Amino acid sequence: MAMFRRSINEQDNETAEEVTLLRTEFGQELRAGLAELRGLNTDLRQQLGTRLESGLQDVRDELRELHRELNDVHKTITEARRESESLRLELETARRQAAEARTELPGGGAEDPSPPVVASVPAAVHMITAQPPALDDQDPSDSEPQVQASMLASQWTLDSVLEQAAGVSAADLICHRDAWAFIVEQGARNAHFRVPGLATSGDDAEQTNVTLSGRTLIAVLSALHTTQHSQATSREDRALASTYYSRIASVITDALPSQGDATRTRIVIDDRPPASTEQ
Repeated sequence: MAMFRRSINEQDNETAEEVTLLRTEFGQELRAGLAELRGLNTDLRQQLGTRLESGLQDVRDELRELHRELNDVHKTITEARRESESLRLELETARRQAAEARTELPGGGAEDPSPPVVASVPAAVHMITAQPPALDDQDPSDSEPQVQASMLASQWTLDSVLEQAAGVSAADLICHRDAWAFIVEQGARNAHFRVPGLATSGDDAEQTNVTLSGRTLIAVLSALHTTQHSQATSREDRALASTYYSRIASVITDALPSQGDATRTRIVIDDRPPASTEQ
């Protein structure tokens, strides 16, 4: 019996040793596996960080390249705008020169701005205001001096109006949108014309109210005067130019130096019938 008990105790001890050994081996294997997993995770993190940094660097390089290309495009656009502005100025100069060429005197001679010609203006004005002879009795050779005198007197009047307009700081022009479009079309031919800012509505929905500088007024008056006396333009254009020129010039010539609290010059191109009075 004692031998049997001893055998069982020995078996229990062996089993306990085997369990302890298994636990030890399992713990070692588990620690080794965890260490290997940690190493793999570290490697993966390093690889991911390297690849991410490389990808970000590529993105940074592409962004820098795009930035350089955008700068080049901006420079190209700026240069194109400068060329367009230069072409616009050249076109305006060419138009102005063409307009001046159309105002040359009959026979090819240009207007002579010398003092002797200006001195003869009163006589030219007298010739204009005098009653013209009948067409049947008029000598064709006598018409050319009268035309020259008329143009010289008109030029003398224009110079006076332009000098008056040069002293205007700003003037409000109120007219129909179509009238303003015609004035812009004519004024754009002069190098001193500057397109005003945003136009606002006038007294009604069809009117336009724009503020013109003295320099722009000079350009508008000069261009309208040229169209008014040019035989190369249609009579409709001459009628419009003559009316608008006279309205603007009449207001400008009445303008006086501002004392600080005076009302700004106001030009209105709008003829209306008189208001009817009810009985």
